[in-house]
Amino acid sequence: MNSDPHDDGAYLAEQVAAATGANLGQRLLHARGGWATGEFIPHTRAAQLSTAAIFTAPSTPATARFSSTLGDLDGHDGNPGDHGLATRVGGLDLIMFTLPVFFVRNGADMVAFLRATQSDDPAAVPAFLRDHPEAATALGLAEKSRPITSFTGVEFHSVHAYGMVDAAGTARWARLSWRPLRPLPTLAPESAQAMPRDYLVTDLTDRLPVQFELTAHLPDATDEVHDPTQLWHGAETIPLGTLTLTRSESPSAEPNFDTLRVPDGITAPQDQLSKDRSRIYDAARGYRTGRLDLPAAG
Repeated sequence: MNSDPHDDGAYLAEQVAAATGANLGQRLLHARGGWATGEFIPHTRAAQLSTAAIFTAPSTPATARFSSTLGDLDGHDGNPGDHGLATRVGGLDLIMFTLPVFFVRNGADMVAFLRATQSDDPAAVPAFLRDHPEAATALGLAEKSRPITSFTGVEFHSVHAYGMVDAAGTARWARLSWRPLRPLPTLAPESAQAMPRDYLVTDLTDRLPVQFELTAHLPDATDEVHDPTQLWHGAETIPLGTLTLTRSESPSAEPNFDTLRVPDGITAPQDQLSKDRSRIYDAARGYRTGRLDLPAAG
């Protein structure tokens, strides 16, 4: 076990629960969501970039969870915020967001960010930004974002870089994205607020089947490859395959999504945030299922 309690997953999960107001038995983050299942079919170019089985097999079963809101089941899907898509395709877990970069670089800073954004003190966020200027990019993009029409019509991005290992053993770092084959326009804020508060979740079944293309975005020489708070300037993207989601159904056993779960042929992210997210998600599962005894937030 890590000797520093601030790096421990249980400690971080407890702090996230306190910051978001989540109660025992509830998801700490992205509380409201909907499931879908289908398959992934690789693009012919994918096997040149990575030898992972999902890029060499004809098709691979896929499970996905779209999610909305941070820690509040009663929040409105049209409120400003980051939506998520977690997928399991074979041996690969991808936990992506609608924003292409993240707010912070590690778990402790994520707790501080959640405390600031959940605070009633108007000075809390400016004070956080003074101490964490790297958060400005994600916050700026979030402020400019508009409510989405559907989970199925928006892009989702990995904020971490994955090493795509080819047959020669050469790794090329890439950020991965799910891009809808049928993108949908955003909504005016007043139109979104007129919708039911959980319109994104209740609408999901009627939107299926839906398809997303998995793409690899490659950095250029100036990009900070392992900094999840920084946008990349590299323009090259490579299509990796198509995800087709056909059924809206909850799995009999919920996947334990993990940012570090990768198959042979892909190297796990190297940044500290990916490691802390892995610890937090594991502890959060215990918090939600009762396996981990953390105090209820107050």
